[in-house]
This record gives sequence, C-alpha cells and structure tokens, in this order.
Amino acid sequence: MKLELLPNELLLNLFEYLTIFHVFQAFDNINIRFRTLILIYCQKIHLDFQSISKTNFDIICKKYLPLFNHQILSLRLSDDDNTPQQISLFLSYGLRLEQFTHLQTISLSHIHSSSILNKLLTDCLYLPSLTHFTLTNCHISIDQISTDHLYNQIWSLPKLTYCYVDINFSDRSYFPKPTIISTSLKSLHIPNISCDFNELIHLFQVTPNLQYLSIVFVDYTDEYDLSLFYAPITRLKLSFDCSLNILQYFLQNLSNLQHLTLETSNIYMNGYEWEDFICKYLPKLKIFQFKMRFSPLINQNKLIELNEILDSFRTKFWIDEHQWFVRCHWYASDEQYHLNFIDLFTLPYIFKEFLSYTGCILAKSTCPNDDMHWSYNHVNQLCYRSSNFTNPIMSRIHFSNIQHLSLSLLFNDQFLSIVSNLERLTSLSVSINNNNKTIENIQSQLQLLLDRAIHLNSISFGSWRSTSLQVLLMNIFSQSIHKVNFQGFICDRNSRCFDDKQCIQLIHSSLGKQCKILLIKVKTRMNIVNL
Repeated sequence: MKLELLPNELLLNLFEYLTIFHVFQAFDNINIRFRTLILIYCQKIHLDFQSISKTNFDIICKKYLPLFNHQILSLRLSDDDNTPQQISLFLSYGLRLEQFTHLQTISLSHIHSSSILNKLLTDCLYLPSLTHFTLTNCHISIDQISTDHLYNQIWSLPKLTYCYVDINFSDRSYFPKPTIISTSLKSLHIPNISCDFNELIHLFQVTPNLQYLSIVFVDYTDEYDLSLFYAPITRLKLSFDCSLNILQYFLQNLSNLQHLTLETSNIYMNGYEWEDFICKYLPKLKIFQFKMRFSPLINQNKLIELNEILDSFRTKFWIDEHQWFVRCHWYASDEQYHLNFIDLFTLPYIFKEFLSYTGCILAKSTCPNDDMHWSYNHVNQLCYRSSNFTNPIMSRIHFSNIQHLSLSLLFNDQFLSIVSNLERLTSLSVSINNNNKTIENIQSQLQLLLDRAIHLNSISFGSWRSTSLQVLLMNIFSQSIHKVNFQGFICDRNSRCFDDKQCIQLIHSSLGKQCKILLIKVKTRMNIVNL
C-alpha cells in the first residue's frame, strides 16, 4: 500500500512515533495534503531540544519553527554538554519566547549567563498561557539585587501554577524573597537552595495559595520570630537541619497537610511523640514518609535501645490504622571514621539516594515479616563501595532501578545480587583504588557492566593506574555509550592530561570511534586537532 493512500488519522498517529525533525524531513515536500497534516500535528506539539544534534536544531529553528511557533505547547532548551550554546543559538536566529503565544510549559537547563536568563524571563511575562516553569542545573554569577529581580519576574507570571528552581550561585545562595505576590502559584520545588525560618515565612506570605512545597531548611540561629502563620499546603517535602522545637512549631501550623516527606539530621522523635503530634496538629495526614539520622544514647545496651525505638512505632496508630512501618539501621563506631549513629526510615524506602556506610551492626523493622521491603526500588543514584555491603545485613538490600552508578573496580561478589538490574543505568562512574588488581580482571568486570547496561549513554573515569589505560582504551566495547568523560581521570595520584600517544589510542578505540561527546584534558592544542 502506498503511503499516500493512508487516511489522515493514521498518518497523524504515525507522526507521534517520529521526532519533529523527521516528520518535516520525510513529509514536508510531498504535497499540500502532507504539509497541512504536519501543521495539524504541530497544533499540539511538545518540543524537546535537549538531545538534538546541532545540524537538526539549526534546520528546525531556521526553516520550520517560524511556521508553527505560535502552536507549541511545551519547549525544552538546554546548554548542557550535549547541546552547548543552544540557547544563545536559539536567540541568535531571531526567535523570542514571546512568539510562542500558546506555550504552557517551558524548561531551561544548564544556563550559565544571568543576562540570558533575565532575557528569557522577560519574554515569559508576555506568554498568556504559561503555567509551568522549570530551571535545572543552572550556574550563574549574580548579586542580591539582580536575584530579587529574577524571582520577582517568576512570581509575576500571571498564570504560573508550577515552578521548579534549581540554581547554583557562584558566591552564595539566594533563596527566593520576592516582593510580588503570586496568587496562582500552587506547586514550588527548590531542591538545592536552603532557606532559614524567616525566609520560609516570607515565602508563604507572597505565595498564599501554595499547596505543594519541596525545600531544604537549614537554620542554626537562636533567634526566631515565632509569630503565627498560615499556609494551605497539603503536600510537603522537607529536608530539615535545625532544632526539634522549630520543626514542631513549623509543622503544627500546617493543619491541611495530607502528605509529608521528611529528612532530618541530629534530631529525633520516637513513635509515641509523633503519634501524639500528628493526632493533635496534623489530623488530615494520610501519607508520612521520613528518614531520621540521630545519635544513640551513651552507655545504653544497643539491642535494648533499638527495641525501645521500634516499640514506639508498633502501636495501633502505626500498624493498624495507617500501616506505617519503619526500619532501623545502627552504624557502630569504627577506627577510621568513628561512626556511631542510627538511621530510622519508613518502609518502603522512597528516597532517590541511599548512602551506605561500613559497620551496620543492627537492623530491625516493625514489619510483620522482616523479609519485607528489602528492595529499594525508588533509589536511582548509588555510590557503591564493596566494603559497605559485605556484612549479612547490608547484603540483603536490592537495587533494581539504578540510573546513575559510581563504583570502584574490582567490585565484590555481592554486587550483582545487590544491584540486580542494570538495564536502566544511563551514567556510570568508575575508578580503581588498588594497584594490586590484574588488568584482566579489571577489563572483565568493566565489560560485564557494559554488557548488562544496555541503555548506558555516559561513562566517566576517575582514578586509574597508568598500566591499565591501554586496556581501558583498546579492549572495552559498548554499543550505547556516546559520552565519555576523562576530565576527572587521575593516574598514580596525579591529574592526567592525555599525550599524543594516548590520544591516538583513544581515536582508534571502540569508545573513541563512537563517542559523540568527549570531555578530556590534553597536553597540547595539537592533541585537540588530532582528536
């Protein structure tokens, strides 16, 4: 059957399986009917330029985007290593965000220029339908006045309901302190900029209809204005480092809270105290997920103290009414790190990172069966140290959803049972920390990882010995890797720059031939030309 004989509905469904570039490339010049179908398809288009090649990006922006920019619903632009200077190129083509009049969602990442960010935000003010605004992995140098202006621009977006702000400032952190009140903003995520108590209270005042909040709270001062405040928040994700009194005062003013995710350091409330607090101040709470790290009592029998902690979470309130189960990990002191702390967390474990340590001597839970909830499926970032997973307690844990993995070779025998699935792994960081390991075993283990990680697209190298570099370059194969990072490469305790010979080895290696993005330090500029 000829393609032209297919009905319009089927052709439009076919377009859904192609990128916007391939749709135009394949069908734009056939006839008027296909041109019309493309424009119909573009009425609900979502443009994601995060991984596009520069050639295709240029063609879309120059040739096609002016035809349908007023129909685009969402747009993602990025200046990361895959698409460097993409946003500057976008603007250089004469494109302005204000031209995207139906844009509802915009995502910007890896911006390093405050002037470009300011320009984009100014354009956003002219987008009448914009409801979602996301900034991720941005690194900018900016002063307090300019930062206040930046946040005021965001809070001035008239229909904004969702905002995600991830900015790393060069000199200090600037938590949002806008003077503009946003009555539309309902969901706010600020994962990497800490706030103090007064900044948080101000945030509630300028965002009176906030329903979801994700923040990092750090405050070591002793003076607080504990005036009453009200926030209609129903969902809160809170990383908290302050006194227990402030935590309790803050939470007791959130009477509408239905979902609480909490991480704390150096403070502890037992199950009886939490039960009393929730019944008194958080009557609508349905989901409670936490991770608390605290120091144990001095000169107390460890097993007795552990049982006392868990018994406080075994009441009818915890087990029968809510089915909220917890687990305790007790890490004992060791000669190197002098560790002695307890991790107490709800089950199943819902946090994206799992920090492991040596010397986990006790682990118990309130589950009816202690074999339950040892699969930590929400964890997608893991730094695996073999010494931390050798004891019978830690080796029971299983990770099946790891996307970002860091580890040293050679790994122990338990690794493949603990990290049981590598099919979702997209980035891998590897190093060698022991010069007594044979090259053959290193190569074998690394190749085993690459064979199992069928979606791995990025690999970075840390500490390696000089004698194993040639094996690394010449005898390792992966069909999926397109980004290789040698910038953190350390050889024999020295930061390593690639010389002529090593650059030639890299060029002729399997990794080098298929590499599209290379991060590397070289000895001379001619090495760059050769690469």
